[in-house]
Amino acid sequence: MEQKENINEVLLISEIRNGSIEAFESLYNLYKKKLYYFSYKYLKDHSDTEELVQSVFLSLWEHRKSIDDSQSIKNYIYRSAVNNIYNQFKKRSVHNKYVDYQLQRADHENNPTIDHIYYQDLKKSINAILEELPPQQKNIFYLSRVENLSHQKIADKLNLSVRTIENQIYRVIKRIKKELNL
Repeated sequence: MEQKENINEVLLISEIRNGSIEAFESLYNLYKKKLYYFSYKYLKDHSDTEELVQSVFLSLWEHRKSIDDSQSIKNYIYRSAVNNIYNQFKKRSVHNKYVDYQLQRADHENNPTIDHIYYQDLKKSINAILEELPPQQKNIFYLSRVENLSHQKIADKLNLSVRTIENQIYRVIKRIKKELNL
């Protein structure tokens, strides 16, 4: 039975490497729940876990041409998840240190004017980043974050797949984080 699974994985990987979206969706559907539950055990946060699953599969798709046939795709996916979990823990550690620093600083200076200035500056920076986006990506992000539409409703409204909506939102958030050095 396991050998049959390995043969199917090898065929899937071969098709994915050649750009088959159907094969990629099959692989995604095969592992998304397993990967979600595996990752959630460590992250204990639904949003972070969903983002991790999206990130693993997006990375897999982006690097599909360099996937090694001799390695199990399951191992590749889980190794990628473990690396992402480790990185998430590092981010959380930095974030917690920053929050502690801000709390200590807030004890010493409680100035709503400075907070408002920082907020306006951050808002202006994010808006500048959003203005540079392609129109469809900007529209998808606007519908998601400003109008609070679900991925399904956006997909229906724009006649796109939910997966496309998820990928576009992920890319916008990734770009914002990168450009703001978060």
